[in-house]
Amino acid sequence: MTDIIDFKPKASLAAAEQLEVFIEWAKATLPKGIPNRAHDSISWDMNSWHQSGIEGAAFTRLGSSKKARIDMQPPFSDFAKAIVVYHSVFLGKKRIAGFLRALQVIEVALLELSGKRDVTQLSATVCNRACEHMKAKWKNAYAYSCVIEQLVKFMMNKGLLAKPFRWNSPLKLEGRGTLKQQKQNREKKLPSRESLLALGELFNNNLTNRIDIVVTSACALLLSQPARVGELADVEHDCILYKEDDNGNKRMFLRWYAEKGFGATTKPVMTGMELVAERAIKRMLSITEEARNYAAWLEDHPGEFPPHEGVPKKGLDDPLTYMEACDTLKLSFERRSSRGTFKLDFINRLAKSKSLSPAAKVILDEILDGWDTSKGRRIYAKDKGSGIKRIEFDDKAAITLRKLNILVRERYLPKDFPYTSPFEEGKKRVKYRDALFTIRTGALLEEKSIAKRADFGVEMSASVNRMSVQLSGKHAVKSLFERHGYKGVSVNTHAFRHELNTQMHRAGLSQLLIDAFSGRTSMGSVYNHETVEERTQAVAAVHPKTKQSNAEKRLEKIKTNEPIRLTDVTDLDEGSQDRIVHQTHVGICVHNFAEMPCLKMGACLGCGKLACVKGDDVKLQNIKEERCYLKERYHKAAEAQSRGEFGANEWVKKVGQDLLKCDALIKLLENPELEDGDIVWNADNGWNLTNNAASMAGLIEPEVIEAQNQEALPSLDELSAMLDGIEA
Repeated sequence: MTDIIDFKPKASLAAAEQLEVFIEWAKATLPKGIPNRAHDSISWDMNSWHQSGIEGAAFTRLGSSKKARIDMQPPFSDFAKAIVVYHSVFLGKKRIAGFLRALQVIEVALLELSGKRDVTQLSATVCNRACEHMKAKWKNAYAYSCVIEQLVKFMMNKGLLAKPFRWNSPLKLEGRGTLKQQKQNREKKLPSRESLLALGELFNNNLTNRIDIVVTSACALLLSQPARVGELADVEHDCILYKEDDNGNKRMFLRWYAEKGFGATTKPVMTGMELVAERAIKRMLSITEEARNYAAWLEDHPGEFPPHEGVPKKGLDDPLTYMEACDTLKLSFERRSSRGTFKLDFINRLAKSKSLSPAAKVILDEILDGWDTSKGRRIYAKDKGSGIKRIEFDDKAAITLRKLNILVRERYLPKDFPYTSPFEEGKKRVKYRDALFTIRTGALLEEKSIAKRADFGVEMSASVNRMSVQLSGKHAVKSLFERHGYKGVSVNTHAFRHELNTQMHRAGLSQLLIDAFSGRTSMGSVYNHETVEERTQAVAAVHPKTKQSNAEKRLEKIKTNEPIRLTDVTDLDEGSQDRIVHQTHVGICVHNFAEMPCLKMGACLGCGKLACVKGDDVKLQNIKEERCYLKERYHKAAEAQSRGEFGANEWVKKVGQDLLKCDALIKLLENPELEDGDIVWNADNGWNLTNNAASMAGLIEPEVIEAQNQEALPSLDELSAMLDGIEA
């Protein structure tokens, strides 16, 4: 895309003129969006560019559906198309559905308030009205309102507003729901134990149905390393390679292309899944070899009709009868004439395509223009009593193998053929002749299916839609599990990715390594679904310097209220003096009050000098009472936050951390693995009087203070997840 120049507004032009220049720029840029396609089948006048290579680009009005399609109207539709060109072609963004949805409501709001579709008249009032529509129709209205913010900023920067203005969305991000709802949401993202066991059993069965082999093999690869189901299209048939570590041990890797900006990489296969991955790949090679060879022939012989038994032995430009044409196209004409079958089952269906190549359109127009629309000339038998012998039509266009080759490839081959995925700048693309999951068109449909298609083309056997249907049983199709007697079992393919990420967290891998292993550049925390009990352990832990000897003696002193010395709690550093330590209502404080006052001002739950002794039932009960009190305050703060009250966000954060700390300490102090008298040290949150004053004076950023303790304390995302345990 380096040859595409950004749209630069001219300061001397008014908004309306600027908009015209922007649209002209978009019209000139649009054809450059698909430079690697075999033909240019996209034009500005189309109301949908989806089939022409720009996924999801359908310019419909709000409320439109497949049954009742209503298109956007000019001049607003031209602006919408220009926006899509800017983001999809110039910026190279794949997902533009959010922009189109935002544009839909802007069109409606403009028409309601101004009576026109002039986007240069966009104002804050129009944006607010659009938000009202979104809030009434969509649950995720806030996300789309943020898109409107982006559009307003873009239009202001490009000089497309008659009256420039700044606007922020009045909508607020909805909360994550109750703690119980959050827990249910996380459980939905992980595959059920039943689904994993069923897939394992099916994978080890002697499967004969090709669709079953494809689905189980694809699942095996997705469970071998964290991946997205859409990435299977770019897996080559020779994707396995081995690398040696420093000790000379071999480790299996897969050549992979990770979506969402990560790019080409090699992914290590999970330990224990090597044989499974090998077996899955071998199975796919056995059922896709013929299709890959066929894809290679199609690529190497673009001017020849795909050979099969029904193709007549004629030259490419010799005229064919309609019977020969039907045999060539594998069309059955038992119920109607060969001419009618050719027209209804092939030409008419092809004519419905909204994105035809210029070469195919010329041939199609030639056939349709030369078609005899009369009832034809009746030819009677010599004996008129025998009735009509045949009907002759005066069709002008000649049907040849050369023309049928162009039309067949147009109808049956994917738009990006010979490649398995659309063009991306800098991406190493994979061809169907090399792809592991290449299959002949229609090869995975049942023989009795009315949707059975001629196998002239190739497709991805493990496509996103097919995998989703086969694993969940959507659209009245029996799922893989239903066909094999596993009633009520279903799974989402992305759940495998969540499962592997969670297991890696449990294994103690760093987030950076997990993200690299998963092939992503961000969003790692949303894939971690460790249980509350597992993640709580990170909040408070047994201190490495804790003196665990004489545990019984220490506990006895606490119960009899004897003075506790520093040597009873921890080993002394050089220069330290043994002294009596202070006891609080929740534990033991090792701060030296002879040197300075408490820098935490009594906020013990955020202090690293707090030590709790296992077996001290009085202190444990005090912590539980503190938790009940904090829980009540937390819910009140959350209610205030939902009302938008000033400062409520900080209270939710502060009280939530204290509440979590109480819960974590309780779990550890009740942990049967710890002995009575053992000490549990609290984790420090980094805040004290000095840091607080420095932060208020602008001498230090809060992020710096909190970053110093990020290993001891969880992130806010983790905090929200762990609070589930408190709800119970």
